[in-house]
Amino acid sequence: MIDTRHLPALPCYLSGDYPTLDTTRISPLDRGFIFGDGVYEGIACYGRPGQPPRLFRFEQHMARLERSLGETRIPNPHTRDEWRQIALELAARHPDCAQTSDWFYYFQVTRGVALRDHPM
Repeated sequence: MIDTRHLPALPCYLSGDYPTLDTTRISPLDRGFIFGDGVYEGIACYGRPGQPPRLFRFEQHMARLERSLGETRIPNPHTRDEWRQIALELAARHPDCAQTSDWFYYFQVTRGVALRDHPM
């Protein structure tokens, strides 16, 4: 198990905020945490230092994320443009932003926080 006190202070996105990994906390009642009730999509980003990263096959990844969310009946919390802006903002907030622009993002969406019960 990782001691969260030793996580790097890298940016992440959580429910509209941009905390860092070492300070981020999720509710123990998040259905993704309890039941794995969520989906994720990984997207690679490539570029050159000083230039914004290019999101690799962004439209295809967003189509798969939307399809996965639809199949699990989880509402998509963002539009494609909002997902794109989140990815670019995370890159801009990264402490090594000036040295690299190759990134990999995991967009994770859960059903959210609810009292522990099995029905969705």
